[in-house]
Amino acid sequence: MLLSLKKLAGETIIYGASTMIGRLLNWLLMPFYIRTLSTYEYGVVVNLYGVISVLLVILTYGLETGFFRFAGKTKDQHVVYDSLLSLLGITSFLFLILGFFLYDDVSSAYYGGRQDITILLVFIILAIDSFVALPFAQLRLENRPIRFGVIKLVNIGVNIFFNLSFLLFIPFLIKGNYLSDRWVYIYGLFDKVFYVFFSNVLSSFVTLLLLIPFIKLHPNRIKFSIFKPVLLYSLPILFVGITGMITQNIDKILLPTLLGGDGFSQLAIYGANFKIGVLMSLFAQSFRFAFEPFFFKNREKGKEAYAKVMDYFIFFGLCIFLGVTLFIDFLNILLTDIYVSGNLIIPIILLALLFYGIYFNLSLWYKLTDKTWIGALMGGIGAILTVALNILLVPQIGIIGSALALLCGYFFIMIISWGLGQHYYPVPYRPDKYLIYFILGGFFYFVDRMISIESVFFLYLFKGSIFVVFIGSFFVMQRYDKSKVDK
Repeated sequence: MLLSLKKLAGETIIYGASTMIGRLLNWLLMPFYIRTLSTYEYGVVVNLYGVISVLLVILTYGLETGFFRFAGKTKDQHVVYDSLLSLLGITSFLFLILGFFLYDDVSSAYYGGRQDITILLVFIILAIDSFVALPFAQLRLENRPIRFGVIKLVNIGVNIFFNLSFLLFIPFLIKGNYLSDRWVYIYGLFDKVFYVFFSNVLSSFVTLLLLIPFIKLHPNRIKFSIFKPVLLYSLPILFVGITGMITQNIDKILLPTLLGGDGFSQLAIYGANFKIGVLMSLFAQSFRFAFEPFFFKNREKGKEAYAKVMDYFIFFGLCIFLGVTLFIDFLNILLTDIYVSGNLIIPIILLALLFYGIYFNLSLWYKLTDKTWIGALMGGIGAILTVALNILLVPQIGIIGSALALLCGYFFIMIISWGLGQHYYPVPYRPDKYLIYFILGGFFYFVDRMISIESVFFLYLFKGSIFVVFIGSFFVMQRYDKSKVDK
């Protein structure tokens, strides 16, 4: 079992390294955007990417998890893969065709008719990214994290390159009169929001080209009989994914409407500070990439292993929480004054994303017992709660209301999932132990907030000391824990 846990840790590190590097590079677009786009324009970008996150889950309709489940049950996983890839290709293509008919109406209804071509680009991004989701899942199933990571990094690198080209380099050439009037005219036909999403289209297309070796279909392998059982299994997973994305992104979708007036500008401030929480999000995501296929293929390793993984997951999550909140001044260098005003939401967002990571860790019980409909029900309740709290709180307290709504939504489904999991698939988790971790983390967080030290040197010496003490306390508890998993 120790070797299996080490294998999981190793794959998590590889997936995490590529995901972390990629998302950190992508994250650096945020300080670039807030210095090159107006708050309104950046608010529109945040809003559209929130919509993309939700629609992307719908367009992949849970096939990634369904693929892991059914490919692991048959010796010929290529039949499952080719069949599902053909299905995904058809639906992605139909969605793209739909986009050519609807983009103008969507722009008129939600963006005052100012983003019509940009909306069409969003349809193209969604069609490509939903289609390549299964080839990426195939790389994960085949334990090829390096190739997975390289392609992801290329995607983000291309996106960054074109963003810099369209928003920085070309304006520099125009300002210096290095371009002809014709090219200046063509460039001026579109706004900066268009160029953000055009860069994304180009990076998605490059990703599609890199994955072509994994997209070759063999018609003789396609079996329509596979569709029904996979879809029946995946549809609850789809609902879980949709509700999860609604919970995480409904704030970015609703804020402009709920706040009115300068809603997009307020969303820009919220979105920039939400980005600070990316460390917690990418930690949970990189863990997920290795966790899901690992436990579907190693169900016999024992429930003690699941409990042990939870132990370390919570500890590292709290380390990220403390690390970001204690040293937020360093991260604020990336923001401008108007965006720093949104720092109040950062601890709330970090804690909310940690709860979501714990929930995902707990969710293995309904996947391993094929009770995915319960997961769908929990996700639905969590999404309804988050939407309701956004509608209730945002008009009263602004963007903090959205952060609190996210925290409550994730906390609720985490608690419910733990309770039901102990009934259907009991795992020897240690909630008393986890509570101690949270109490310690909260204690050090509030100590830092309450104590003011004028000397910069001694201030950060103090912050560093309490961070080290927190880490040390975890290993002390591990050393004297009588319930440790036997090696």
